[in-house]
Amino acid sequence: MREVALVGDELRPLERVVRAAFRPHVVVAGSPPEGAGDAGAIPLLEGREPVDGRPAAYVCESFACKAPVTEPAELEALLE
Repeated sequence: MREVALVGDELRPLERVVRAAFRPHVVVAGSPPEGAGDAGAIPLLEGREPVDGRPAAYVCESFACKAPVTEPAELEALLE
């Protein structure tokens, strides 16, 4: 099982990568836009932040996360 945490504003490009293929063993969670809700209610998002103000994806497996990525192509490579 892999977990993908998407954080930041304008997550669509990263979300498209996750949803572009059938990935039955991937769980994805996204943060609400700033001020639109409480991301702390979702444990996968705790402590996750955008990178240099850019939306970021954190790919985790077996309770360990890879370094966050900000480019769709980088996320695609991590999910392959």
